[in-house]
Amino acid sequence: MENVIKINDLKYAQGDFQLLIDELNIPKGYITGLIGENGAGKTTLIYQLLNITSPHSGSIKVFDKTYQEDRKGILSDIGVVYSENHYPEWMNAKKLSKLMQLYYANFNEATFIQYLSQFEVPTHIKIKNMSQGMKVKLSLAVALSHDAKLLILDEPTSNLDPTFRVALLKIFQELMLDENKTILFSTHITSDLEAIADYIAYIQKGSLLFMEEKDVILDSYRVVKGETHLLDDEVKSLLIGIESEHGLFTGLTVDAKTFHELFGNQVSIRHANIDEIMYFKKRERLHHEKSL
Repeated sequence: MENVIKINDLKYAQGDFQLLIDELNIPKGYITGLIGENGAGKTTLIYQLLNITSPHSGSIKVFDKTYQEDRKGILSDIGVVYSENHYPEWMNAKKLSKLMQLYYANFNEATFIQYLSQFEVPTHIKIKNMSQGMKVKLSLAVALSHDAKLLILDEPTSNLDPTFRVALLKIFQELMLDENKTILFSTHITSDLEAIADYIAYIQKGSLLFMEEKDVILDSYRVVKGETHLLDDEVKSLLIGIESEHGLFTGLTVDAKTFHELFGNQVSIRHANIDEIMYFKKRERLHHEKSL
């Protein structure tokens, strides 16, 4: 499998925070969701991928090149949507189009205007007078209008209404019909990733917890509930982030078959969603830190 992004032994520190990624490969032609709680390092990693900040050690390759080898070429093939506006506030969409034509050799003004119309973004209003959602739509229109091989999206759907979010996810899925395009999608709205992502990369406290196919992840984890008198040390060892109250326990497990064989109908077992996986993984980490 060809990888658009290759990270090896990445180390970057900012104050007390450290980003430590031993290995992370983002496969070409797929949508990879980037998840993690606030402060986990998602935006820090994106800044590294865009060469806004540089690693203190280790390597990042995008399109099989380092930024030292071809910074301009790499950035010209990336479309970026940040959670905040990064364009000059005094500009309107029409003026921004002229600027983008200078920055991107492949920028297509007709495509840009088409997306603005589709997204209902006016061309003559200054960016500073746009709503937050409209600014995100403008940024999306830019990112989709220069034939980018890689789209890096940092919380693009957070300020969008639900109907437009659904429409946008369909646009992303249509883009992926071109197997030369790749999307890295950082978001807190994990239902969006459950709908369209092929892979999930989970960052926790600056480290990569796992990078796996979404369907494999969702098929592996189960939420188990039962009465606390069923718990002993062996059973507890099969649970992640266990919590107990009112005589009942709840926990995450990858050993659902064992629970079914041991307890049958005495426990309930169901598939976990991405939010629940993150929740119980965080509980497990906090419990481990507390016991140190």
